[in-house]
Amino acid sequence: MASERMMQAIGTLERAVHRLEQDADRVAVTVASPQDHSIDIPAARAALRSLDDLIDDLKGKAHG
Repeated sequence: MASERMMQAIGTLERAVHRLEQDADRVAVTVASPQDHSIDIPAARAALRSLDDLIDDLKGKAHG
Protein backbone atom coordinates (compact mmCIF):
# COMPACT_ATOMS: atom_id res chain seq x y z
CA MET A 1 0.00 0.00 0.00
CA ALA A 2 1.31 3.43 -0.87
CA SER A 3 1.88 5.92 1.82
CA GLU A 4 -0.19 9.08 2.10
CA ARG A 5 2.91 11.10 1.19
CA MET A 6 3.36 9.13 -2.02
CA MET A 7 -0.27 9.71 -2.97
CA GLN A 8 0.15 13.44 -2.27
CA ALA A 9 3.26 13.49 -4.47
CA ILE A 10 1.38 11.75 -7.28
CA GLY A 11 -1.42 14.30 -6.98
CA THR A 12 1.12 17.13 -7.15
CA LEU A 13 2.64 15.61 -10.29
CA GLU A 14 -0.79 15.31 -11.88
CA ARG A 15 -1.56 18.97 -11.22
CA ALA A 16 1.83 20.07 -12.56
CA VAL A 17 1.42 18.04 -15.74
CA HIS A 18 -2.07 19.47 -16.23
CA ARG A 19 -0.72 23.03 -15.91
CA LEU A 20 2.06 22.24 -18.40
CA GLU A 21 -0.50 20.85 -20.85
CA GLN A 22 -2.48 24.09 -20.56
CA ASP A 23 0.70 26.14 -21.07
CA ALA A 24 1.59 24.13 -24.18
CA ASP A 25 -1.91 24.70 -25.55
CA ARG A 26 -1.63 28.45 -24.93
CA VAL A 27 1.75 28.60 -26.68
CA ALA A 28 0.39 26.69 -29.64
CA VAL A 29 -2.56 29.07 -29.97
CA THR A 30 -0.66 32.32 -29.49
CA VAL A 31 2.18 31.60 -31.90
CA ALA A 32 1.40 32.55 -35.49
CA SER A 33 3.52 29.84 -37.10
CA PRO A 34 5.73 26.96 -35.97
CA GLN A 35 8.82 28.84 -37.12
CA ASP A 36 8.09 31.60 -34.58
CA HIS A 37 9.11 29.57 -31.54
CA SER A 38 11.68 27.09 -30.42
CA ILE A 39 9.26 24.76 -28.60
CA ASP A 40 8.38 21.54 -30.37
CA ILE A 41 4.69 21.47 -29.40
CA PRO A 42 3.97 17.90 -30.62
CA ALA A 43 7.04 16.62 -28.74
CA ALA A 44 6.01 18.53 -25.62
CA ARG A 45 2.53 17.04 -25.77
CA ALA A 46 3.99 13.55 -26.28
CA ALA A 47 6.24 14.02 -23.27
CA LEU A 48 3.31 15.16 -21.15
CA ARG A 49 1.23 12.16 -22.26
CA SER A 50 4.14 9.95 -21.27
CA LEU A 51 4.17 11.57 -17.82
CA ASP A 52 0.41 11.04 -17.56
CA ASP A 53 0.92 7.35 -18.36
CA LEU A 54 3.67 7.08 -15.76
CA ILE A 55 1.46 8.71 -13.13
CA ASP A 56 -1.38 6.32 -13.97
CA ASP A 57 1.05 3.40 -13.64
CA LEU A 58 2.24 4.66 -10.25
CA LYS A 59 -1.34 5.05 -9.08
CA GLY A 60 -2.12 1.51 -10.18
CA LYS A 61 0.84 0.15 -8.25
CA ALA A 62 -0.09 2.23 -5.24
CA HIS A 63 -3.57 0.72 -5.14
CA GLY A 64 -2.59 -2.82 -6.03
